[in-house]
Amino acid sequence: MANNEDEITFESLENTDTVTVDLVPERKGLILKHCEYYVSSRRHGTTVTRRYNEFVQLYDVLFAKYQYRVVCRLPPKRVVVGGGSASFLQRRRAALQRWLTLVARHPILSHDADTRAFLCEPTSRLERPRFDEFTLAGTREPVPGEMTTDEMQAAFVSEQEQLRLVQLGLCRLFQIFEKVEARCVAEHSDIRELGAALSSLAAPSAPQLKDSLQAAAHLISELPDALSETPVDTECTPMLLALDALTGYRELCARLTRGLHAERVAAATSAPHNAASQLLRDRHRYALKCSLEEARVARAYALRALHSLPDLLRTQATAHAREAALWADLHTALRHPHARQQVK
Repeated sequence: MANNEDEITFESLENTDTVTVDLVPERKGLILKHCEYYVSSRRHGTTVTRRYNEFVQLYDVLFAKYQYRVVCRLPPKRVVVGGGSASFLQRRRAALQRWLTLVARHPILSHDADTRAFLCEPTSRLERPRFDEFTLAGTREPVPGEMTTDEMQAAFVSEQEQLRLVQLGLCRLFQIFEKVEARCVAEHSDIRELGAALSSLAAPSAPQLKDSLQAAAHLISELPDALSETPVDTECTPMLLALDALTGYRELCARLTRGLHAERVAAATSAPHNAASQLLRDRHRYALKCSLEEARVARAYALRALHSLPDLLRTQATAHAREAALWADLHTALRHPHARQQVK
């Protein structure tokens, strides 16, 4: 990202790396069980075993080193006797994979030595950095054609507002899909109860009606245990990835807004040519430059989420069509109990 006008696409981010985080089948610990994860990186061709606390160590190191970059928060740790439910563990695994994906594909964080050690070394020993990114990068004179500090400040405010609205919209979409999934799960449960009720009514009924009720109940009994093989979290992965990136960007903006204001005040109260004042102005400009780069990363993930909507809607359409076909089959079974057997 050499200048503020470089475009970042999702394809360029995706080509950087693909990481997977999978649960190790056997959990450790006698009472308070903990999970371990297989972490694999396509870029490095490695698979290592990591605990949640090691993810925390990487987060702490990156957050301290890259104060002007988006380092998203980790999913919270929950200590549960027995290790927690399967659904909780899978959701946290998916959240950890999204978090690590954002790190491993980041234009800057992906090249960090600590990130590489986490992905490659059997035992990662991460130490808190002595210097942050700005100190290590050093100061430099603006390149001709670059935005001025005032222009960067205006762009920072504009990007922050635009991406805030994008985040609100995507969050609303995800909530809608969650509600749709909840209704589908509830309908699936109701259909199973319907099958049990039809079966219980079959015994005392007249022979002809008994056949109809049994045929419908048998049809319901053949349903799979789960209505959908793919949970909404998996179907909405591009959207959740974008929401994680946008949330991280919003938190970065909040930190920078507080910090930049303090730096401006400090620089204004110092002598114009004072070395400390100049350092504050340089840091101020560097922070703005990083924020604009981070905005382009977040925007790339947001665009990918929007482009994934047709596939997501097609999945929903298929699921609802399957439900509609089931109701039609139940109607046929009740009206013509032997028709389905003849078709078979």
